[in-house]
Amino acid sequence: MLNGLLNIGQTALNASQAWISVTGSNIANADTEGYTRRYVDQRDAGTITSKPGGESMGVNAQQILRFFDAFLERSYVRQSTNSSRWAEQDTVLSSVENLFNESNRSGISSSMNAFFKGWQDLTQLPDNNAYRESLLSYADNLSDMFSSTSASLKAIQSEMDVSINQSVNRINVLARSIADLNRQITTNTVDGVSNPNALLDQRDQMVRELATLVDVETIDNGKGNFTVQLTTGQPLVQGQNVNELQVMGPRSENNLQVGSTYKGSVEFQGTDSHEYTVEMINGGSVGDTPPPSFRVSLDGGKTWLRDENGNELHYEITDVDGDGKVDPVQVKNLKISFTDGQDFSAGDKFDIMPKTGLYWIEPTRGPQNVTPQTYFDGSENKNRVTGGKLTAYYTVRDDNCGRYLDELDAVSSSLIWEVNRLHSQGTGTELLTYAQGTQQVQSTQQPLGSPQSILPYADKLQSGNLNIYFYDKTTGDFRETASGVNSLDFSSITPPGTVNFDPAYHTLQDVCDVINSSFPDSSAPGANMLKATIQDGKLLLESNPASNTKFAMGVDSTGLMAALGINSFFTGDSASNMAVNSQLHSNANLIAAGAVNGQNQANKGDSSTATAIGALATKDVTISTTWKTVSNQSLGEYYATLVTSVGADRRLSKTNSEYHTSLTTDLEDRVTSVTGVNLDEEMSNLIKFQHSYTAAAKLITTADQMLQTLLGLKQ
Repeated sequence: MLNGLLNIGQTALNASQAWISVTGSNIANADTEGYTRRYVDQRDAGTITSKPGGESMGVNAQQILRFFDAFLERSYVRQSTNSSRWAEQDTVLSSVENLFNESNRSGISSSMNAFFKGWQDLTQLPDNNAYRESLLSYADNLSDMFSSTSASLKAIQSEMDVSINQSVNRINVLARSIADLNRQITTNTVDGVSNPNALLDQRDQMVRELATLVDVETIDNGKGNFTVQLTTGQPLVQGQNVNELQVMGPRSENNLQVGSTYKGSVEFQGTDSHEYTVEMINGGSVGDTPPPSFRVSLDGGKTWLRDENGNELHYEITDVDGDGKVDPVQVKNLKISFTDGQDFSAGDKFDIMPKTGLYWIEPTRGPQNVTPQTYFDGSENKNRVTGGKLTAYYTVRDDNCGRYLDELDAVSSSLIWEVNRLHSQGTGTELLTYAQGTQQVQSTQQPLGSPQSILPYADKLQSGNLNIYFYDKTTGDFRETASGVNSLDFSSITPPGTVNFDPAYHTLQDVCDVINSSFPDSSAPGANMLKATIQDGKLLLESNPASNTKFAMGVDSTGLMAALGINSFFTGDSASNMAVNSQLHSNANLIAAGAVNGQNQANKGDSSTATAIGALATKDVTISTTWKTVSNQSLGEYYATLVTSVGADRRLSKTNSEYHTSLTTDLEDRVTSVTGVNLDEEMSNLIKFQHSYTAAAKLITTADQMLQTLLGLKQ
């Protein structure tokens, strides 16, 4: 009996000592990040059956455990990935928003107003050189504003690439560290005896950090059998095994139907913020009637590209020059072709990733695309990464900046086209002796209106005709051609009687040949008054020196001269390459303020073209992006809508950041209420277990006295 009392006292003393040690550790680590409050797993040591009743064997301090709620921790991890994503996205978008903030500085809107005001001023004195130079200055400033804004957006995209690479590297480091911790936890765990609490705390901290970078979830089956996976199901850590994420460059892959016999692959040139899905509409081989054709989606097949009239765009696969290679097709920012032109099957798909993307690496199956993707309707691809800072970086780079660049290009492209469309039909105070085209055609053998021509404004071309007028270089008098006609005649190329230009049929070479035969010189039989040549895919028009003439462009119902950049005001076709035609900088008198009138006169005081261009400030024009076409807004109104969209996106990110941060903070408080150290509570526990220790020592002392008394009876 006395031995039992001594044993009970000893176990009580050990348990109290363990509690005091754990309490001391809790107090010492009250401010240690990631530390989880601990307690002693204290259990009854059992009972020995004896008379007069069961005799207790004391208490066992079994092991030291953590105060930990797995459900709350998983909830916190899921929510923190959202707050991290939106907080980071809001931070970056605040910088993007500043690019479009014109409240305290000049920007595109004010530059555009000044540009159109320059044309309106020119109508007052069309032959005034000061007004012309002033207009060029306004135009240069507008071009610089477009290119500067475009470059700034692309710089932010480049910064996002740096952040993406850093984040992916950190994710892989964390994944390997968690796998190593799983190994250590397995080694140091003795069931029911020893629990590696410090290692478990480290693992939880790493999972938390991982969740701020990418959306993950965990599966804990005990010890080191611990899985961390993307919320889409791809594991990053499985016990001691690691699957890494990797940033990979532009690439494409086939997604053919079962039974397809196609042996080639898709090729592309160029970059874009969107992913392209190419789907075959008609199968067969190049040369078949009808030829193979495909359609393109930029949001995974949810919607397909359409023209300005709402018709779905289909692209034919051809080999016009017969070199055995498929002709490239211009689709938005990419030139798409195929390595093999035979045996296409309807329904075959080809995925093009024209940018760096995020891939989950699985050795036996190859890279799997998990790049965050936002559809045109604003929803997100749930089969991809959707949380953490990585999603913020990709969303800003591809959806926000990509969309803003598309709309900025749409404004600048429409501005270039509308101005050039009018300017190409006008005349300056000096007539032309030559006109160098500024738009390059990739294939001079392809119809100019086809995507295969790779002409920026190919879709703007229309059937019709154009006029060119000639004037004596010495006297300035109008010179009639030998045929008496000042328009192009395509009847030698098209079926008899068809003299008009047809963008679906005529090539740049056809245009060149027709120009060289359409304006015979009455004073020099056999000679043509205008010479056309093709230099590096660009059309060059020159007066025939033997004719002693200059020329002026007239009414052009086709848009051909504007599309080729002949007698144009601007060069380029987007915000990044927009510039004023260098020919105008060399000679401001070539700025076309007027036009050839009904009497074939080109008067210096005419301001009809300047008036028409100035009116573009308020005129509704057609502006198109890949996901919408607007025809009821002016250029200024469309740009103002873009600025509003940027502000709306920033407000959305700010609202989401505040909302998800609030939810995360609430969950963090609930987790802390379980795992955090309360110093008042620990001090109270310290006093309690100190008294327990004293009581246990008193029990041993009492048992010892009883034993000494019993031994004294023997004497």
